[in-house]
Amino acid sequence: MSKLWLLLNGVIVAIIGVISYQSIQETPKSNAESPEEVRAVAQDPLTIELTLERHYIDGNVEREQVEETIASMEDFWSEYQDWQVMEQKEGHIRFRKEVNDISPYLKANGYFGLKNGKLTIFEGVPVHESAVQSFYQIDTDELESHLFDRLKEGIKINTKKDYSEVLETFRSYQKAEAVNS
Repeated sequence: MSKLWLLLNGVIVAIIGVISYQSIQETPKSNAESPEEVRAVAQDPLTIELTLERHYIDGNVEREQVEETIASMEDFWSEYQDWQVMEQKEGHIRFRKEVNDISPYLKANGYFGLKNGKLTIFEGVPVHESAVQSFYQIDTDELESHLFDRLKEGIKINTKKDYSEVLETFRSYQKAEAVNS
């Protein structure tokens, strides 16, 4: 009888083992996605519209519209780390960057000259009277003749250094404004 009892216990343990193994294999998967599905979702690129605003020291602002496909948010933010987010909404980000230089437009077309006695930047040679920006009144009576002649002809603005030097040179000839008392 003890052999029969031992055989019966062995069969019961085997049956329990088979049932347990089958139940483990048939357990429904949770709602969590498999690692392959997660990787597939994470690799889908995001397309976004960007407005890039560059503000130059001469006051010019250049705007550029760009459509960017983003594969990695970390890489995206790294690329625009020198830019300031001005506006962000779904599908669009507007960035701004202060550029410590004169604008490409001014480099290509800018000339200093005089208009109505004011130091002025012109689009092209001052003869054409297409003033872009005025600064301050110049005391032309105090102005040295060669400087006056240069302003009449137009002083080409090629670099930030040219821009700064002309402003500084003519600042000493700025007319003092009369103060009303």
